[in-house]
Amino acid sequence: MPTIEGLPNLLTASALWIGIAILRRSMGKRGVGRQFLTELASAQRFFAGYLIARLAVLAPGPMLHPSLLHGLDAASMVFGAVGVLRLLDGLLFGFIRWRGRHGLPRILRSLLVWTATFLCIAIVMRVQYKMDLSSLFATSALLSVVIGFALQETLGNLFAGLTLHAEQPFETGEWVSFGKYTGRILDVGWRSTRLLTADDDELLVPNSMISREVVINHMRPQLTDVIELIIPIDLEVSPARAKKVLLEAVRSCPAVLPVPVPKAQLASFSDKAANYRLRFMTSGYQVVGTALDQVQEAIWYGLRREAIEMPYPQTTLSFRERTAEADDRRRREHLAEAEDLLGRVDFVQAMTEPARRTLVERARFLEYGPGQAIVRQGESGDTLYLVARGEVAVVVEIDGGEKEVARLGRGALFGEMSVLTGEPRSATVRSIGDAALLGVDREAFHRILDEGPELAQRLAQVIAKRRLTLDAARAEAVPAMEKETASLLGRIGKIFGFKQKSAPPSERATGT
Repeated sequence: MPTIEGLPNLLTASALWIGIAILRRSMGKRGVGRQFLTELASAQRFFAGYLIARLAVLAPGPMLHPSLLHGLDAASMVFGAVGVLRLLDGLLFGFIRWRGRHGLPRILRSLLVWTATFLCIAIVMRVQYKMDLSSLFATSALLSVVIGFALQETLGNLFAGLTLHAEQPFETGEWVSFGKYTGRILDVGWRSTRLLTADDDELLVPNSMISREVVINHMRPQLTDVIELIIPIDLEVSPARAKKVLLEAVRSCPAVLPVPVPKAQLASFSDKAANYRLRFMTSGYQVVGTALDQVQEAIWYGLRREAIEMPYPQTTLSFRERTAEADDRRRREHLAEAEDLLGRVDFVQAMTEPARRTLVERARFLEYGPGQAIVRQGESGDTLYLVARGEVAVVVEIDGGEKEVARLGRGALFGEMSVLTGEPRSATVRSIGDAALLGVDREAFHRILDEGPELAQRLAQVIAKRRLTLDAARAEAVPAMEKETASLLGRIGKIFGFKQKSAPPSERATGT
């Protein structure tokens, strides 16, 4: 007949079960990690098994067979011991993780817990049934062979996992590749390793498979990752020019690290192209896709602006007009648009008709992609720009950061001071979306001013007037206007190589 001697243990187990339930509920509301809650749930299930077994033993009712009572009593001892073991394991390593440390790898923890569980079972069987499990395994050679063959693959994964933990070729959070798989390590278990692929799919790979493959750790010996691209360029383009365009495109991408400096090398020749190798570095393997997208987009726009072709198999069919006619038509359209845009600029309006025609013929249409820098603050420049399509943002550096100060649309002008006076760029200008700009380089102004240096006086006056933005009466602004005109004329003369001529007194007085 069962006694009530086990009632204190029953009450203790009940208190633990209720305490774990309350702890899990409160921790779940606070967003505590799922792993800790899972470990508590495992301990709670074992305490529930203990309570059921003990209640069956202690509950009054019909007399149970002594052997059944003995078995329930042994089972309750196993459930109680393992429940305490799992609870201590969860609380201990939960505290270690809360302190910001990793603790033991999960595979070693699992081995320790299962070893301790087996010892608990062996001790209970030894105490309750006087069984010696060691002699059972030692004398049962056939059983050992059967178990060995049945668990061959499982044991292989287990020992492979132990080898991975001993050598530590990767850690949680690192990006690795082996075989045809690439992903970020989530966890290394006793049978398999969990990865998260670039497509956010969870992948379970057996440890034995990893141990047979060559493992590439993309985050060792350093976190940064090197990318190499092969870009084919038209054979007619000189290597120096091609490298300059490619490097400018790479440096404009935010995902590319400025140090070490990107490199462009002429790798090989083919029958249709010269192949250039681009080598640059990103902050990590996780941004490789973003970096490739930015770099290849910047290269496309950069080559397009410089009228450089990337050779590729193509077939051109023309039904309505011959190629020469189409090119001539596009040229006329570009000249008309360039003339319209330049005709809106105040200092261009002050030029003679031949001078304006020279600027129109020298102008080039340039295309930029979203977020690409057209000019950079502090750099020198030899091109002024007019917005033809799209919109650009003017950004200045303030206190170590950047601030957008203006947005410019069609017809807006920027960069003229760098071209005419040699001043460094006063701001950074970036395209907001796809943008087309009209660019006029310094060589065009050289040709104009070589033919008639007196035009510099008009340019200086017009630009000075625009820079001063007179709000007061004209009489009050004459001294400032004269001073600003003289200053600008001096810098323009220095850039384009002619001496400043003194204006007649009457002309200085009128400001014309």
